[in-house]
Amino acid sequence: MTKPSLDYTITHHFPGVNISDREWETLIELASWQRIPEFPRRGRMAWHKLAQPASLVANPDYQLTAAKLKGVGAWNPPDTSRHRDPLLDSFTETPIPPTTQPLESFATYPHFGFNSEGDYTFVYSDPAPVGGILHSRALLEYRSAEILVENGVPTIVPLAVIQYGENYRFLGKPMGAVISLVPDTAPYRLSEVQFGSATQRGTNPGADDYYDRIRKSLGIEGDPTHETTRLETINRLARKIGKSMHDFTLAGLYRYSPEWSNFEYDFERQEVLFTDLDSTRQMAEIPAEFRTLQALRELGSVVYRTVAKFGTPAVLGIYTLNNLLTYDPLFELISGYFPQATAAEIKPITKKLWNCFIPYLFLLNKYKQEINHDWSSERRRSYKMDHDLFYILAMTSLYPLFRQSDIFHRYPSTLTLENLMQKAQVYLGERYEYFLYLFDQKTSIV
Repeated sequence: MTKPSLDYTITHHFPGVNISDREWETLIELASWQRIPEFPRRGRMAWHKLAQPASLVANPDYQLTAAKLKGVGAWNPPDTSRHRDPLLDSFTETPIPPTTQPLESFATYPHFGFNSEGDYTFVYSDPAPVGGILHSRALLEYRSAEILVENGVPTIVPLAVIQYGENYRFLGKPMGAVISLVPDTAPYRLSEVQFGSATQRGTNPGADDYYDRIRKSLGIEGDPTHETTRLETINRLARKIGKSMHDFTLAGLYRYSPEWSNFEYDFERQEVLFTDLDSTRQMAEIPAEFRTLQALRELGSVVYRTVAKFGTPAVLGIYTLNNLLTYDPLFELISGYFPQATAAEIKPITKKLWNCFIPYLFLLNKYKQEINHDWSSERRRSYKMDHDLFYILAMTSLYPLFRQSDIFHRYPSTLTLENLMQKAQVYLGERYEYFLYLFDQKTSIV
């Protein structure tokens, strides 16, 4: 074998996969830049279609036809980077190997969570290298996927973790990459259906085909350009995502980023798949009293990330209020998470959540031309809904259902609704009055 372009060591190799020697060698060559990896879209994820499918040892009939390689480099083309934080100082038409340059946006974007006392706060991600990840983060994705596979939760399948040589260290820590396998060769995510290229029919034939295949898989007919056809598809997927998030938490994991761009689709099993698991942690690593809070936050996160993307720049003006409320994807999402809950229990909650989002949706729609052509990302974000307020509203409103669920039984605690109200009051300050207005629903937009 020729000397690799990047020095590496294979640190982990999942024994639960059958893969040919040739495909294994090809993937390692791509990860080490003996071959230039292909990046299907902007970012740090490379993609490789397997010439010979792999399979699970425990289920040889389950075919894995492509590989996802994370941390092996970056691609930053100019045509897909508007409204996105910059990856590099300049655009590039060709992929580059991983760098040790910090990706500043990772350390500046706030995530809503809890402090060491269990009180609400904003937390920030650790800095990450452009085009790369720390070996420890690669290992998080590998182990999290392994846990999901072991628990029968649909997910990417882990294959290997590599550690790069001494030239690749970030903040004094070794960098690496993770290779995972998936059951479909199309490098698309469910975001294409909700807010991606497939919402602009004809601009990306591959995304259009992906959307059409999903509709066919779900048995959904109708004009693919119609809003109602799209919302019917979104509803079916939302219920599946709700169930998957329930199963993810029950498997002992937390801290996923459940935006629809972090879910793939398994056409054979008609399931959504977890991907991008490098931030995921195990519940067993945190004190028991925090597990309930983290599970509840996970639920709030998937609700927020589902509703907020109806106001993303690419789809402003595409969704109408009447159809959003009629189809109510939040109802489907929550029903998937709480299959025993009734419509009478869930509908009042989704009304509160929509009421929180609707004013911001109309504000963004009012300025959609400016947002898409003139405004900076910073100005646009200043018009978005306060996501901390929405998280608190979602978690507090959903807590009675959560308390009755098998998730709470798995992670019991003394947490009460009164405790959550107290946390909300302390954190929100003068915004608490607005929170009460939304939470009590004595006056309602819907």
